Amino acid sequence: IEIPAERKKIRFKFPDAPKPGRVVLELKGVRKAFGDKVVLRSVDLMVERGDRIALVGPNGAGKSTLMRILAGVDAPTSGQRLEGHRVVLDYFAQDQAAVLNPNDTVYEEMSSRSPNTMVPMIRSILGAFLFSGDDVSKKVAVLSGGERNRLALAKMLLRPSNVLLLDEPTNHLDLDSKEVLLDALADYVGTLIFVSHDRYFVDHLATKVI
Repeated sequence: IEIPAERKKIRFKFPDAPKPGRVVLELKGVRKAFGDKVVLRSVDLMVERGDRIALVGPNGAGKSTLMRILAGVDAPTSGQRLEGHRVVLDYFAQDQAAVLNPNDTVYEEMSSRSPNTMVPMIRSILGAFLFSGDDVSKKVAVLSGGERNRLALAKMLLRPSNVLLLDEPTNHLDLDSKEVLLDALADYVGTLIFVSHDRYFVDHLATKVI
């Protein structure tokens, strides 16, 4: 059996973000209903600086709904969402790939919102997420669903934030890309809330499980 050459592992540091207050996010008595269907009821949750929280549960339990409320994308039907002092939040949704510009090339999409200090890392990060050589010149419009997801994730890793919300970030990732993401998140000094069905991912990252 021919063993494939080992891919060069890359490591990178998230760009620095301001230090937030002790409580970064808080939900008080949150209820969310869609018509007659009540998805969340009486949810009280306090997220403190440095928490690494995994949201686990079966499909349809309301994990993504809770994430969208935490991210401020959806408002609760009743109750309050409170955001802490100096919070810089970044949210990776399951359909995050839909917000990419189809007319950009992969490289242009990455560099469009990248801080100047991270520009030298762009090609390395793209390589880690399996975009190498001519792939960086492909238009976003021709990428597969999995490739778009990888690009959206890679793009997020360039931006400074102190609270990261990730909804099933390992979907469509191969083992190498998962390892790069896991290493990056293990080194991340901010607050992390993520939804995952990947037991390995949860075991290695979470300090609290909801």
